[in-house]
Order: sequence, then C-alpha cells, then structure tokens
Amino acid sequence: MKHARIVAAVAAFAFSGCAVLGRQQKDHALDPGAVEKIERGMPKEEVVRILGAPTEIIFSNKAHDPLSEHAYVYEHTSTRYTGIVLALVNFGNIDQKRDRVVIWLDPEGRVECVGASLKADESSYGFPFGR
Repeated sequence: MKHARIVAAVAAFAFSGCAVLGRQQKDHALDPGAVEKIERGMPKEEVVRILGAPTEIIFSNKAHDPLSEHAYVYEHTSTRYTGIVLALVNFGNIDQKRDRVVIWLDPEGRVECVGASLKADESSYGFPFGR
C-alpha cells in the first residue's frame, strides 16, 4: 500500500500542470474592404485617408530625386501561442500570420499598383504537436 501512495504522489507531481493560451497583435488590423477601395491613379493622400499612415515608406533610390516616395507598406501581424506546462516537460506551439499591403506609387504620387496578402486572421491556437 505504501508503494501505491508513492507512485500516486510521483504521478500527481509528474502530470500536474496547466495549459497556456496567448495572443499578440502588432500594428493596426487592415480592413480588406478598405484595401479594395484603393484604385490605380488614386493620389497618395487618398490612400492615407482610407488606410491611415503606412507602417513603412519606401523611398526611390534615383540619383536625381532620392526622397521621392516609391511605395507605401502596411503590415499587421497576429500571433497565437499555445502551451502545455507539466512539472517535468513543457510543450509549445506558435502560429504567426501577417497582413501585408504594398502600394507602389508613380513619380506623380499616384497609385500605380497594389499588392496584398491578407492572412493575419488565419492564425490559430494549435496543440503543441502540430495540426
């Protein structure tokens, strides 16, 4: 009977623990409907009115006009964490997805092209051993 209590105590210690869920957002979420409103020929001021200030501005590297704005970049990242913490062993999973919109501007500051990848909403909590 004494051995059964020792085994039960060791098992209770070894398998005690908790589950941990976490979520992190970086930068402002991008509205797909707002991104669809961006059209070729639109002035950059209108882009900023619709989407807000860009996360990054890419400047031209042309020798004659080095401060010309070449592209606006908008990003949003969503990360979800899942973990199982046991007394002796820990397991974890991280799933990170990103929205990224790049708006290329012509020399007059009008939209020339739009590229978008909107995947941030697809981040998910997952069991630490995969899906």
